[in-house]
Amino acid sequence: MVLEDLVGPDARLYAKSEWAPASALWPALSFSQRGVANTFGGIYARGRDFVITVGTGNPRDTLDPAHRQRLMSIVDVAPNIVVATGDLVEAETWKRAQQTHPDRWKLSMPIVRCWTISGFPEAKVCMVATYRRFSNPTTRGKPIPVDSVDRATLLGLQLTAVEIPSYIERRLHSIPGDQLLNQDITRLVNNILGFVGRAGTERSGTYPERNSLSFSDLFKLLNELWRSQRGACGLCGRPIVPGEENPLLRMSADRIDSSNKAYSAGNVHVTHVGCNLAKSSASLEVWAEFLDVLRSTGG
Repeated sequence: MVLEDLVGPDARLYAKSEWAPASALWPALSFSQRGVANTFGGIYARGRDFVITVGTGNPRDTLDPAHRQRLMSIVDVAPNIVVATGDLVEAETWKRAQQTHPDRWKLSMPIVRCWTISGFPEAKVCMVATYRRFSNPTTRGKPIPVDSVDRATLLGLQLTAVEIPSYIERRLHSIPGDQLLNQDITRLVNNILGFVGRAGTERSGTYPERNSLSFSDLFKLLNELWRSQRGACGLCGRPIVPGEENPLLRMSADRIDSSNKAYSAGNVHVTHVGCNLAKSSASLEVWAEFLDVLRSTGG
């Protein structure tokens, strides 16, 4: 099998440095910065685009000399689901990685399809124009679009399929085929983690203390809430449309009891942004009275 058998004419190829080939032990495309992962997630299309992983030249990062500065794997990822790498990687492998490189590669996109590149060819030979860009400090750690002049050579790469562990699909926590919903939920999780990260820091006053679950647990919780609420706002009962452009009708995560600062199961439901803003810190009982008045005056 060669790469040309996988890619269509509209497929985009990217190259990214990694420490070793993707495998059943490390079925993850890893990032050190959430912003880099989120930006790439916004442009990558699962099932159409592919990432070519390239071994670093640093012996501390890429331990096996056979992988250094070599093309290692072709991967397809779930781009809008960025989770803690430890949730995807085999436990002992992750433990060893953190012992040698603490606080590195903390975030990852799950790999849903993977192939090893036969022979691990030299990047500077097979991907001349693209590989030159790896020396630019501004591209470090980022997936780089493959230069068009390199594409013909890359399409002839021989590939061997790698089996991805079955638990990866279970950990995606996504509703099949609904990319807009996944994007909305990812946005909410990032916002919540941002609120929690700023809690207690100074501005003109002080941000209120809040706490939450991990990224992957929050994603799972909000996804389950969406399904249990059948896509309806928990405050007004009207539909929430994934990908909605009207900022007041977009999806939001509301703490049911605002005095409880935790974003946790039992204290969160999904709502419209506008409904969340209108409810503010009111109780559900006070909100229900307000909604009754609002509806009684609308007809």
